Amino acid sequence: MLIQERMKHGSFTASERTVIEYILEKKEAITHMTIEEIATESFSSKSTLVRISKKLHYSGWAELKREFLKEIDYLNASNILIDANTPFTTKDSLMTIANNIATLEKDSISETLSLLSHDQLRETLTIIEKSSKIHIFAVSSNLLLANRFQHQMKRIRKDVIIHKLQNEILFDAYLATPNSCAIIISYTGETAQLIDVSKQLQRNKVPIILITSIGSNTLINYSNSVLRIATKEKMFSKISNYSTDVSIEYLLDVLYSCFFNLNFEENLNLKIDASKYIEKDHFSNNTLLKE
Repeated sequence: MLIQERMKHGSFTASERTVIEYILEKKEAITHMTIEEIATESFSSKSTLVRISKKLHYSGWAELKREFLKEIDYLNASNILIDANTPFTTKDSLMTIANNIATLEKDSISETLSLLSHDQLRETLTIIEKSSKIHIFAVSSNLLLANRFQHQMKRIRKDVIIHKLQNEILFDAYLATPNSCAIIISYTGETAQLIDVSKQLQRNKVPIILITSIGSNTLINYSNSVLRIATKEKMFSKISNYSTDVSIEYLLDVLYSCFFNLNFEENLNLKIDASKYIEKDHFSNNTLLKE
């Protein structure tokens, strides 16, 4: 859920509600304001701002302010020319549909990139690098998106296990060891099965990398590293997961590429040598494909 939504609908006292209304009205105007200035302008106190932050499950005002402004920046920058839920209508031509889907997917990748930072990537890559294997937990179509990541990582000798049997994933989490890590993919961050899995992984001291939407959700509380995806789609009222799927695939491609780059020459030679040996019978008359 977006921070703004949680502010609007959360349980707050009258004095806290006054401050929240001030923050929601000013939005990015609070960027360079100190906690003292905001308290003065909203006729409250620093302690009120801290209480609000705690109720929203942040460590303090500085963290809430930072995450609130990041959310505002993301929403302001979002391209809304194409509706991610219904990117075409019955009146659109075939080429209009093709163009709209291309534009939507390109915009979704650009938005996902805008939500990434060097420190986030470095933190996530360190977890993957130190792990003996990677467990992937997800539900429904998100499991399918993980297959190519698993395939690519296997080709450079990194074990990835996708846990597909929904009645078994809690057992799989129970058996996971601290020298492994887990990637959990969840758009809402509120899937009950995945929350149970996260709790078990945390008990086992297995580092968790979460791929999820912007805003706050339950799974974030159990995660060591959080990567955000483009958040354009409704939960149910949509034609397909165009934006979400391409955003997740992009992040998995980034993780694979960054891990590959840790041992670039070794991994490249491994892939080339293996392909030449195993796929030696492959050929093409297309000059674009020839080595």
